[in-house]
Amino acid sequence: MLAGAYRLHEFTPGDRFEIGPFTTDTWLLPHFVPNAGLRLTTPGAVLAYTGDTGPSPDIPRLAQGADLFLSEATYVHQVPTGDAPYLLTARLAGQYAHQAGAARLMLTHLWPGTAPEAAQTAAAETFKSPIAIATPGLITRL
Repeated sequence: MLAGAYRLHEFTPGDRFEIGPFTTDTWLLPHFVPNAGLRLTTPGAVLAYTGDTGPSPDIPRLAQGADLFLSEATYVHQVPTGDAPYLLTARLAGQYAHQAGAARLMLTHLWPGTAPEAAQTAAAETFKSPIAIATPGLITRL
């Protein structure tokens, strides 16, 4: 059903390429399986997205000056030890957004049952600009 709706494009993290009107920059970010963070840039806006990831010094570079930083935030304050290299907290997502100077932060990939307000509050400990939670069907403008 979706075969005509997308075109598979293999790349190596670190590559830059064009997708329609977007210049796409990629970063290899840590996760259980290979993961690339993406930065989509047009002349008028920048969207940065971590995908599922653990902590990395590359995340603030990925999100530098982004109009919207969409960040993985599986846990609120602390990731269990075994998963710590592969997942982020909402608090750390807020810290990365602050370091990057992002205009807005949107948290995604919250663990099922996590109170969105708790994640938003944790991110706001370090990021003072607008914070939203990704939800099914949400549409946001850059």
